[in-house]
Amino acid sequence: MKRGCTQCGECLNVCPVYGQFSREEYSPKGKRLLMEPLAPEFGGDESAAELNWEIVRSLARLCAGCDRCRKACARKLSTADLLADVRAAHPHWTQHFWQLWIARMGPLWPSLGLMASLVPGGVTPKPLKPLHDTAKALADRNGDQPWGRIRKNPEARTDAAKPVLLFSGCTASNVRQKWSSKANDLLHAWGYELSDPGGFACCGGTMHHAGRYEAQRAMERQNSEYWRKSGKPRIAVFCASCFHSLHGYAGRVLAGNEAGEWLAALTPVSVLLAGAEIEHTGAKPAAYGYHQPCHWGDNDNDIQFLQKIFPGLKKGTGLCCGMGGILQMSNPGLSRRMAESTLGGFPGDIRRIVTGCSGCVMQLNAAAREGVRIEHWLDLVSL
Repeated sequence: MKRGCTQCGECLNVCPVYGQFSREEYSPKGKRLLMEPLAPEFGGDESAAELNWEIVRSLARLCAGCDRCRKACARKLSTADLLADVRAAHPHWTQHFWQLWIARMGPLWPSLGLMASLVPGGVTPKPLKPLHDTAKALADRNGDQPWGRIRKNPEARTDAAKPVLLFSGCTASNVRQKWSSKANDLLHAWGYELSDPGGFACCGGTMHHAGRYEAQRAMERQNSEYWRKSGKPRIAVFCASCFHSLHGYAGRVLAGNEAGEWLAALTPVSVLLAGAEIEHTGAKPAAYGYHQPCHWGDNDNDIQFLQKIFPGLKKGTGLCCGMGGILQMSNPGLSRRMAESTLGGFPGDIRRIVTGCSGCVMQLNAAAREGVRIEHWLDLVSL
């Protein structure tokens, strides 16, 4: 039996949902105080509970899945995982729809983005505006011209002997194929041999947050088996959320030495572009910021790469963009407030923001004021 929460309150300092309300029932420790007595792993008994499960479900859905609470917790307890268990045990129709949206409806995302862009914002009912703006963000509007042309320093050493599989993720595969194309071109220019990534599915991370565990496991098994059949090559990833989810396969669907091989194979694209030199173009703005995705945390290789090629990069002070899991569907208003708080963490003169997470790009662009653009760093470099 696990030892539960000590109610120390360290999670209050890092939880973006608590930051919006400053009410402890919305905090990780408040949710654990309610849920641990019902969880068998903590010695609880759900059958003995006298609770209104509609209320419990509503509270359980107020979580962005950022997992900052686990990192702050002395016992490394993940309230996000505990709440995912609640959602799995007491499903709601939105979770099923989310699974369909991710696993089956991806080819429709570009059309939805185009249609949403044609609808004037003024006619959208206020409660639906966050979802309307999110749909508009799916459309691939022309962003900035590349801020610089990069090339590999001839003296830089890279381990290009091992083949590479590029893991693009759902967003890039469906509405930002140019990111995959750019990453592919850059890796080729650095001398890497790329294998066909066509056998990959969604990373499964968002299925976990939605409590759709069977779908999550199916995606994990497909991806790990494809890697195995491909000869266990290196896996290049350019989305922080995908990287985080893929990292979790070790110990879940992969064990022993193979789990170690999998973890060693996972590599951010920015790491593979060692020795990058850049020639800046006139498109680079005077001031620009960086949004750090929750799932990079302290081990953020993207910002190290970007600070070398774009000196003066200013990191925002916001916590979580609010994209995580199914929060956009379960509470679009809270999701939007979190995005606005994140954007408010940049100085007013910064109107161009760079990040390394596909979901963060969509979420922050949906909430950005006129004239502010959020780009994946792959949009801002060329050969």
